[in-house]
Amino acid sequence: MSFQVLIFLIGIWGCFAQGQNLGQSLAGSYWTPPDYISKNAGAIGYENYPFEVPEAMKKDVQFWIDIYSKYTTRQGVFHVIGQTDQVLGEIDLTDVYANMKWSLARQEKEAELIIRIQKRLIAKRMKINKNQIRLQMGLKDRMQEAIKVSGYYLPMIEKVFQKEKLPLELTRLVFVESSFNIHAGSKVGASGLWQIMPRVGRKFKYIKPSYDKRNHPYYATLGAARILKENYQILKSWPLAVTGYNHGVGSMLKIIKKYKSNDIAFLVDNVTSKKSFGFASRNFYATFLAALHVEKNANLYFAEPIERYPELVQKDFYLKEKMKFEDLSTLFAEDIKKLKLFNPHIASKFLKRGQILPAKTLISLPTEGAVRLGELLEAD
Repeated sequence: MSFQVLIFLIGIWGCFAQGQNLGQSLAGSYWTPPDYISKNAGAIGYENYPFEVPEAMKKDVQFWIDIYSKYTTRQGVFHVIGQTDQVLGEIDLTDVYANMKWSLARQEKEAELIIRIQKRLIAKRMKINKNQIRLQMGLKDRMQEAIKVSGYYLPMIEKVFQKEKLPLELTRLVFVESSFNIHAGSKVGASGLWQIMPRVGRKFKYIKPSYDKRNHPYYATLGAARILKENYQILKSWPLAVTGYNHGVGSMLKIIKKYKSNDIAFLVDNVTSKKSFGFASRNFYATFLAALHVEKNANLYFAEPIERYPELVQKDFYLKEKMKFEDLSTLFAEDIKKLKLFNPHIASKFLKRGQILPAKTLISLPTEGAVRLGELLEAD
């Protein structure tokens, strides 16, 4: 054993709290249809199936099903702003981005030009203002990749939600929030698989100088489960609780009180203020139902077999003493990509050669490696 590894092992401050093992290994490496009903015994609010598509939202949900399963991120649909059931035309920019003679910047400029021209032509043909037209790009390829990457995290996420007695369908919100991109972030500061806002992260005491638990899949999932459960306890409806995850439970209460309704379909159709209930919030439940449907029926939309990565099984530790980045990378056989895959929560400025991770930094190691290193230390 190297001196650096020995120093590291001596410096580990024990296995974190519950010594959690983030789930069990997947039985296979391919997607299989989820079985929600048999696993949701005792789930909160599941007496009557809570995720049926409301009749008034079927066109909206179908729009988003098409976005997730029919159009790639190089293709899109023009529609009237605020009205996803009023589709005005399609666009395909695949050839633009396939032109290897152009730089990415040139490709994007050409795409923007084509989009502007298409909008003008549609506006002229439909006799409407071009500012009334919105373009929604597709997500088919992103959805396929998300299903593959979900294998890393879904077993753990489902285990947490079952423990909290939350319907397992809610685990598929991650497809909407981040497409299972652990590095996902938003312009307003939301971060991680569950896109938890900084205000909430500070409330949960997740944000530290050297790491951010919003970006740790397990802790982010605990936080999301807590938010969703609280939303349901306050709003008494899973459609409203899901919408509140995006829009905020306080804002949902104000809308419910003003419009004297807790029917999500009614609110989507009748809330007039685009400022207090904008496009993202208004469509959030429809996008969730669409993602839920597409993932559940992936074999109908994507060519089989559908690959899914094996689960990441890891253990968490806090450092008792500061540690060189080089010593941490040694534990991953200098595989920096793997190190970052297991530690997306560590602040990027510390994941560079020459940097020193402070004491009490949370780190994650593959369970197998952690066990082996423990045995080596014991043998020493």
